[in-house]
Amino acid sequence: MTRTELALLRDQAARGVQPWANLWAAGHGDAWRSDAEYIEQREDQWVHALLAD
Repeated sequence: MTRTELALLRDQAARGVQPWANLWAAGHGDAWRSDAEYIEQREDQWVHALLAD
């Protein structure tokens, strides 16, 4: 989901669509990228915690 939001933000900003272009310029793309990396790095731990008996 975070990668999808990052792609939406990036693509809409590249087209100059507001408010995406302003959000991208303000650094929101970096925040979404960082969040996506954080989640991906911990995905196995979360799956295990959620599905453990």
